[in-house]
Amino acid sequence: MLSYTARRLVALIPILIGVTLLAFIVSRALPGDPARLYAGIQASEAQVEAIRDRLGLDQPLPLQYCVYMIGQTCLGEDGGGGLIRGDLGESIRTGFSVAEDIGARLPATIEMVGAGMLFALIVALPLGIWAAVRRGKLIDKFCRLISTLGVAIPDFWLALILLLIFFVFLGWLPGPVGRLDITAIPPDGPTGLYLIDSLLLGEWATFRNAVSHIILPMVAMGFPAVAPILRLTRNATLSVLNSDYIAFGKAAGLKGLPLYLKYVLRNALPGAVTMTGLIAGYMIGGAVLVERVFSWPGVGLYAINSLTTTDYPAIQAFVLLSAVTYMVVFLVVDLVQSMIDPRVRLK
Repeated sequence: MLSYTARRLVALIPILIGVTLLAFIVSRALPGDPARLYAGIQASEAQVEAIRDRLGLDQPLPLQYCVYMIGQTCLGEDGGGGLIRGDLGESIRTGFSVAEDIGARLPATIEMVGAGMLFALIVALPLGIWAAVRRGKLIDKFCRLISTLGVAIPDFWLALILLLIFFVFLGWLPGPVGRLDITAIPPDGPTGLYLIDSLLLGEWATFRNAVSHIILPMVAMGFPAVAPILRLTRNATLSVLNSDYIAFGKAAGLKGLPLYLKYVLRNALPGAVTMTGLIAGYMIGGAVLVERVFSWPGVGLYAINSLTTTDYPAIQAFVLLSAVTYMVVFLVVDLVQSMIDPRVRLK
């Protein structure tokens, strides 16, 4: 198991280097002059050139990439910095360290994505198994309808519709003002996750407030994820139910929950685990528009604001974060699959 994990980690290194190069090239291809945006429309050309020199934007692109990766050593100067030392640079827009900016906003994104994935799993796994067991019945047709809608409806469009119904028309849930009411005080907890921190501190009013604000983003993020997990779970369960060992188990007297939990669910899980990993990685990068709709102060909203100001360091950091998230998720999926099905380690 350890050798398999080591091989998977080594294989990620060239991918990570390629991602950093791609993020650097794409950010430089964006329209706009970040030095001009940073200086303001009233700044003189001399001021703009001074800012461009301070930010290193007047250097050749290969040298800029070298500075981005290993710091000021590329310029023959003393000092640290560079991505290999964990320095993501300084945000042109906020003036703060990009690592600090992302660190302050990452818990909000994790909380929303985690809630959305939990919603998708709670809905999709039972429905997928139920639809397979009751193949051709009403519940199976209902699940097919849910799968079709989940694939067809974009998450940001669903977010707008949910706001229109539950906030504008019915007034049951709060509007798009972030994670808490404007007048609420965030819990001062260790995780940055308002739901967990408010529970740890026993602040029940804050917990209820946080729950009411996360319901609509959770559904908007989770409902599109229900479709692929449900469909894959249904198909995998049907394949298991039609296998010889399940027929033998039924003939031997196995039935009910012992049959479905011990034999059917366990053998149908690997496919669902893979799909869940893919969707979890997508959610981190795809939360941008949903965060924009709900004014959710996460990494996605930070990325949108950085794009509008051509903030190179912040854009590169967001692309890198998305890629690293995918790689970590795929690694975890591979390890989980290798534990569920040891044959994976032999491939």
